[in-house]
Amino acid sequence: MAAVGVAVVVSGAVLLGVEIAASRVLSPFFGNSLFVWGSLIGVVLAGLATGYWLGGSLVDRYPRPQLLVAVMGLGAAAVLAVPLLDEPVLEWVVGWDPGPRANPLIAATILFLPASVIIAGVSPIAVRLRAESVGTVGRTAGHLFALSTAGSIAGTLGTAFWLLPTLGTGQLFAFGALALLVAAAVVSAVERIPIALAAALLAAVGAGAAAVELAPDRTGTLSAAASRNWSPIYRARNEAGAIGSIAESFDILYQRETRYHRLFVAQDEDTRYLRFDASIQSAMYRDQPYRTRLRYTDFFHLALAYNPDARDALFIGLGAGSSPKRLWRDFPDLRIQAVELDPVVRDVAYRYFGLPRDDRLKVDVDDGRRWLDRHDERWDVIMIDAFFADSIPFHLYTTEFLELARSRLKPGGVVITNTIGAMAGVGSEMLRSLYRTYRSQFPTVLVHPVSLPGEEDATDFRNVIFVATEQPAPGKDFLLSRWGEIAERFPTVPDLRRPIRDRWESPLGLDGVPILTDDYAPTDSLLLLAQ
Repeated sequence: MAAVGVAVVVSGAVLLGVEIAASRVLSPFFGNSLFVWGSLIGVVLAGLATGYWLGGSLVDRYPRPQLLVAVMGLGAAAVLAVPLLDEPVLEWVVGWDPGPRANPLIAATILFLPASVIIAGVSPIAVRLRAESVGTVGRTAGHLFALSTAGSIAGTLGTAFWLLPTLGTGQLFAFGALALLVAAAVVSAVERIPIALAAALLAAVGAGAAAVELAPDRTGTLSAAASRNWSPIYRARNEAGAIGSIAESFDILYQRETRYHRLFVAQDEDTRYLRFDASIQSAMYRDQPYRTRLRYTDFFHLALAYNPDARDALFIGLGAGSSPKRLWRDFPDLRIQAVELDPVVRDVAYRYFGLPRDDRLKVDVDDGRRWLDRHDERWDVIMIDAFFADSIPFHLYTTEFLELARSRLKPGGVVITNTIGAMAGVGSEMLRSLYRTYRSQFPTVLVHPVSLPGEEDATDFRNVIFVATEQPAPGKDFLLSRWGEIAERFPTVPDLRRPIRDRWESPLGLDGVPILTDDYAPTDSLLLLAQ
């Protein structure tokens, strides 16, 4: 029964493809953290265990190919239900808000456990149908489970490498349902079950139509759910202002499932936004592309306050390019090399956010740490602004990375980093851990909180800029005087008088927080404590 083998391969591929795509369903609401992935993996494993047991029990009572076809049809329906139910289910979970660990677990259970249980039942049913005798059941089971695993590998790699970056998430679920229904039709045809064959083919036509209907709209407007910032980080801020949200019905200029994000470019009457998954990453005034839109982007100019002779700057993490292009404009002698992980983000920065194509501002696509390790050049300034939707790439914040960065600095060089957290109190663990990690590699680490209106309290959650160097810390008055001289020479630079005056001078308590290493960097847990 070669058709049974086809059913097993397709079922394995669809199930693991659903698991990979599920991360894109949850990420706009809960981010892309370890808690999200732990929830998805745990739910799918629970589904496999339950489905294996139920499928084996059912086929012993009814060892007919009709059962296999019915289970595959139900699995297709459960997969196709995900894009129809995901938004109301996720909004309900967020409204209930049982906690940052429970949120993704509950949502994943509701949306993905039914499909996992049903599809997992295919393999034990197939084993019972294929086994010719008790003496061959072991070989049959091994053969079919190997086929299922091979399908799972193909589904995992195909979804992650090709399908998600090409198709919309809802469209991918529809194609998964279509694949299950086509396989069910093949089994029905081989087993000569005409009613099941007709039903499977009719349902396959419906799934194909759904796949066309669910194709992503490259323009249009953002729905109410898609426009909000569900990220745990921004919910902790409880902010609905400049960084906190995109309002409903903003125009979408571009959207795409990239290798790393669900990416949107959206705009209102005066501002264009770049959004990854659950949060705003960058913003630009449409009629003044160099004007400051998000306050923290100006703080990268502090690098020139601390090292006014800087001529070569490395920028890790491009986003929409707000800071690199402003530095490029403000300092005509500054050469900037940017490194961006996602090629789609680089292209979007050029196309929608006015990033100049110029020999003084080059962009390479690579992981920032890998790029730095491969290149021996020395830099006057290394700037780091690398975030996912609601977390940080931990490998850019460990002692090993900072040791590498320090080795790539010229004498007098500085590392300037955008991070996020509270200066004191509940929610400060992440920031204090990062500070302790920086202090393990640099004798001087200076902290500049980005204070927006109403965020003057030390316990406020906000962007914070670290400046790390091997040079002694200059006084605030000296820095103010130096920046005044720079502003006279380069009149388009931002006003950094308040950021300099607001430099944090009080000690940061380091008790109870770890130094982050490649072996131990619990950044997701530390960010969770901020909520």
